Amino acid sequence: MATGLTLRTNSETRLPAYFYRLSSRAQRTYLKSDSVERFDFVPNVAARNSLDALMRVLESGNLAATATCARALTGDICRGLATPPVIVEVRGVRPRNTRGELHGLFYPYDPRMRRQPYIVLWMRTAQRHDVVKPKTFVRTLMHEIGHYLDYALLRLEDSYHTQGFFRRESSLVRALFNS
Repeated sequence: MATGLTLRTNSETRLPAYFYRLSSRAQRTYLKSDSVERFDFVPNVAARNSLDALMRVLESGNLAATATCARALTGDICRGLATPPVIVEVRGVRPRNTRGELHGLFYPYDPRMRRQPYIVLWMRTAQRHDVVKPKTFVRTLMHEIGHYLDYALLRLEDSYHTQGFFRRESSLVRALFNS
């Protein structure tokens, strides 16, 4: 079992319909993901300073500075959880389609393309090109880091949006903002 985790032992989670269409191997991955409630991450001074810097720089609308601060915060979290760092790219205006705006993406390691895992975030809204609210941006970053940690820390074969996943995401957000 990986360290830095808290497991939920008594789960009465109602599973989504698509769970039953997954292979038995994928179902095991889903259930393992759902059983982990939080990452035992305690922000150190560097992480708190990186968060403060990110919150300040976002309001300025400076793309390069936002990317630098997002990378610093991500690096602090990865170090705090003893995982390898993940690449973070911040782009300008969010892409949009009929279903809505895209806030962020996580790309896992791809051995065929020899591509390292990385995160892409957008810092401006699609319609009005406003800078995203700082807390929304940080929550999106924590969501994508959560996907990365599913692979790097939990060693899951896939990263599903389970109740456990959203609890882990929230645990990272609470750790940062309540420290």
